[in-house]
Amino acid sequence: MLAPKKQRSNTLNRLKRDWLSSENRFLRNLGWLGASELVVRVTRLLTAVVLARVLDPLAFGVAALVLTANELIRVFSRNGIGAKIVQCEDQELDQICNTAYRLNILFCLFMFGLQCSIAYPLANWYATPELIPMLHVLSLTYLLMPFAMVQAALVQRQQRLKSTAMIDGGQVAVDNIVTAIMALCGFGAWAIVLPKFLTSPIWVVGYRRAYYWRPSGPLFQLGLWREVLEFGRHYLSIEVLKTARLNLDNLLIGRLLGMEALGIYYFVRNAGLGFSLTLINAVNSALYPNLCEANQNRNLLKQRFTKNLKQIGVIVVPLLIAQASLAFIYVPIVFGEQWSHAIPVLAILCLSAIPRAFAESASALMLATGQIRTDAYWNLSFTLMFVAVVAVSASVSLVAVAVSILVIYSITNPAYLLWACHRVFQANKVDFIGPTSPMGESKNSSKQTEQETEYAR
Repeated sequence: MLAPKKQRSNTLNRLKRDWLSSENRFLRNLGWLGASELVVRVTRLLTAVVLARVLDPLAFGVAALVLTANELIRVFSRNGIGAKIVQCEDQELDQICNTAYRLNILFCLFMFGLQCSIAYPLANWYATPELIPMLHVLSLTYLLMPFAMVQAALVQRQQRLKSTAMIDGGQVAVDNIVTAIMALCGFGAWAIVLPKFLTSPIWVVGYRRAYYWRPSGPLFQLGLWREVLEFGRHYLSIEVLKTARLNLDNLLIGRLLGMEALGIYYFVRNAGLGFSLTLINAVNSALYPNLCEANQNRNLLKQRFTKNLKQIGVIVVPLLIAQASLAFIYVPIVFGEQWSHAIPVLAILCLSAIPRAFAESASALMLATGQIRTDAYWNLSFTLMFVAVVAVSASVSLVAVAVSILVIYSITNPAYLLWACHRVFQANKVDFIGPTSPMGESKNSSKQTEQETEYAR
């Protein structure tokens, strides 16, 4: 009887060791992000039901314009400075963090001033004066962000995405609950906008408690600013282009089809595509640091990326197909019959998220291997195509917009994934980041060999 017990014990120990290994860290992180997303989705569903039954399409349209303008400016906070902290070598981490802290202050002051300034011409352009105070209130969040941005990047560098899931998920969950309460109290469009500002301290306090870091050195010291901004320049351009794709359709629809059509489209984005995009962002948050850890060895990187890609296919694709196919059932029941006419648009947009997940994986691979400029060129080309297609289809109908988005994503995004894999894994010369010896081998080759052996087991 002792031998079977010992064998079972060895099996359990091996399973435990495998689960704790770095290769399975991606699944663990994805699991925490998935659990956080479940909490967010439950609260968001409650909020969406309340909003759908309390607000009219016009109020949705006003809120959509405010949040779109805010997001187009907020993109400058995703300037690649945090990604540089995740990607840099250990010996330069302290100097990078201190430089990043000071650069973040400058970026956030710029965003604050820019959003306050554009509120007036934007309100005149759409003949909606209530945009001005809403944009001014949201701009105050930029003044809080610098005090936790470095800490958030350090948490991601350590792949402690359990903390990320709890902080980000907690903030969004509270945001959703406050939104529902304010909507029931009759705040109108303010019910969607104001909680974004009221819950921002949760993010700041959460990350400052999750990772203890304080700036050091002279106040205006920017030691590695060139290196940080050179990396961030391409990263920011990518984020600007991605944000443009996620928001310019709102501006075009609001201008060409009217505020009520924009309200319907925003409801669809919030009730349907919002879950899909949040799931994709969660996958990418877990994937990027996982690939950065293996970016010095092509074989290990290929094994890890292939495995992660299969996991994404098994987890993400069925969820998105189920969401799209069940829309005809749950939308009338959950949100009310008044939104039934939006079901085709919702289902089509949910399906368009499937190819997006794999294109985001390709972008994470390119960034992890130091080919950020190539990814920026891809995003520029795709964004120009996307805006042109939406501008044409927005003059027809919302269904035409949804179909055109599905078609362009289905054609271009899988092609980019195949091209990125060929460039990284099959091209003769690939510039991997990380220190190398004069013979071209990584200084950490012995460690990588151990990682490959552990991965094979």
